[in-house]
Amino acid sequence: MAVKTGKELSGLAVVTLTGGEKLGRIDDVVFDPSTGRVTGFFVDRGGMFSKPKFLPAGDVQSLGEDALTVPSDKVLLDGPSALTGELAAKTAENLPVLNPAGTVLGKVADIGVDTQSLSVPYLILATGIIGDTLHGKPHVPITAVQTVGADSVIVSASYDPKAA
Repeated sequence: MAVKTGKELSGLAVVTLTGGEKLGRIDDVVFDPSTGRVTGFFVDRGGMFSKPKFLPAGDVQSLGEDALTVPSDKVLLDGPSALTGELAAKTAENLPVLNPAGTVLGKVADIGVDTQSLSVPYLILATGIIGDTLHGKPHVPITAVQTVGADSVIVSASYDPKAA
């Protein structure tokens, strides 16, 4: 399993296999927190006034070390304008992570993306400067995530960031 963070993927070139054309760069990763599947990518085409395009995950040929490849430029879409049940990694950033007892365990710092299966096996948790420095940033398995709301992430009572 080759895992990169959402931040590591941000800025990666999106290139067509038919013409070798660079379509833009990955701006954000979109995933379904209930399944852990990557559903697509927002692609920044460059230019001051251009809106990011949406690249459905099903149209990705490969997510490599230096570029994401797609069959042609026809795979980039204008939408979705609103995500339903899906979450953009940058939107999840800094959301507080709580257990069912209402204890804040930290904040979402990033996501891990398996580049082979296009899945999100875990969220990366920031617990504070001292904790992150001494112990590293714990990973919250996507299976421990119960709810992702507009204002917070709720994890199962059995998840303990100190044990991760």
